[in-house]
Amino acid sequence: RRGRGRALLGLEGAGEEAVTAAMLLQRMRSSRGASTARGAEREGCRATPRRGRTLERCWARPGAELSDRQRRIKPTVHSLSRSSSNGVEEATGRKPEFRNRGKAKFQLCRTDGFMCETESKHVENDSYVRFDGPSTQNHMLVWKTCPKTVLVLKKRGKALLPHLRDVARHLWFELNLQVVVEPEVGREISGMSDLDFVETYDNEEDAGKLHEFVDFVVCLGGDGVVLHASNLFPGAMPPVISFNLGSLGFLTNHWHEEYHKDLPDMCNSCYPTPLSGVFVTLRMRLSVQVMRKGKPVPGKRFQVLNEVCVDRGSNSYLCMIECYERNRLITKVQGDGVLLSTPTGSTAYSVAAGGSIVHPSVPAILFTPICPHSLSFRPVLLPDSAELELRVPETARGTAWASFDGKNRVELSQGDSIMVRMSDYPVPSINKTDETADWFKSLVRCLRWNERLDQAPFDEEEVVKEVHTSSSRSEEHW
Repeated sequence: RRGRGRALLGLEGAGEEAVTAAMLLQRMRSSRGASTARGAEREGCRATPRRGRTLERCWARPGAELSDRQRRIKPTVHSLSRSSSNGVEEATGRKPEFRNRGKAKFQLCRTDGFMCETESKHVENDSYVRFDGPSTQNHMLVWKTCPKTVLVLKKRGKALLPHLRDVARHLWFELNLQVVVEPEVGREISGMSDLDFVETYDNEEDAGKLHEFVDFVVCLGGDGVVLHASNLFPGAMPPVISFNLGSLGFLTNHWHEEYHKDLPDMCNSCYPTPLSGVFVTLRMRLSVQVMRKGKPVPGKRFQVLNEVCVDRGSNSYLCMIECYERNRLITKVQGDGVLLSTPTGSTAYSVAAGGSIVHPSVPAILFTPICPHSLSFRPVLLPDSAELELRVPETARGTAWASFDGKNRVELSQGDSIMVRMSDYPVPSINKTDETADWFKSLVRCLRWNERLDQAPFDEEEVVKEVHTSSSRSEEHW
């Protein structure tokens, strides 16, 4: 045995003491390598044998940066890892256990922050989320019973009285509908014997109950008449059909010359024939409440169809407005003011202030600053579930002013605010074609959207002649 050990250690001819010392050193190295390997297993390390040696080992933690020596032996490490992996089909011949564990189930809940209800139609097998269709679709108005009473509104002044006469007589004699007008219009037509069938209301109590007996509203004029109709109905609002007799008419897609066709189409869309209904756009409104010292101000709740504007008024310096979403401060506006607009109002003041143009069926609230003193303050779109507060801080240098669809201007002192959220009552606007076609037509007609002269096509004869001339010049050059 000693002779064989001398040969292995390369100590032929050495003395007994040298051989004994070499063998003890060899045993110490072997025991040290084994203990290090056991410690590495306890600590979750990976063993990497160095090339050319059988007794010493190199240890590296998973994820640690490898040295140059360890990179050279990396293929060996990978082969050891594959052979010692746990639960892998290639190494053990068994399928991984996670395939047999099943899938956790879940559900979606629709919530407003206070209450919630299960949204089951978007979850398949309690494990997969899937849309059953677009979140917004076209709506169609179909009468379950024939309409009886109609409110006719017109632009101020006597210029549209002849148009009012034509529409009112058509509604009364041809469609057998009771016609109601505002008290001011009733006084204007009081001397017209051919409109003696028209009724009106006299007191504020009847004005507050218009939604109880008016089946639909006819607007004669421009966008201002539609905004006035929205203001008359702070709660539920009947369908509105508007005829363009104004200057702009973004919201009025029906031409007055076609009232004798459009009005019967609307009134005859009854329940037995639902496919004969008319398309309607449900235009979102904003519900705005003025707050003073943290309490609602009586009589200062407004329904806004276009936008609510908070600005500096006649002050010559910047106004500061703190913006909160559900009591969380989101930003501070330092500039001329800020707009909170509906998609319908995106083509009004908001677009002039640099806001986006949004389709009226998109459920969103537009947050648009007015001349902000910041290069990075860009307009944003918020979901219709946002509940916003615009507050004048106590440290503000001056007051601010709030207006609602350009009316009912209210001064906001330091500490005052307005609470803004989506209204529960939209404005059902009757379409001429459908909501998308009417919207694009209004963009082009009113805002001249993307109007440009078409690029002229190439003249084929000139192109062939030019190519031939270029080829001849190239040949002459060569």
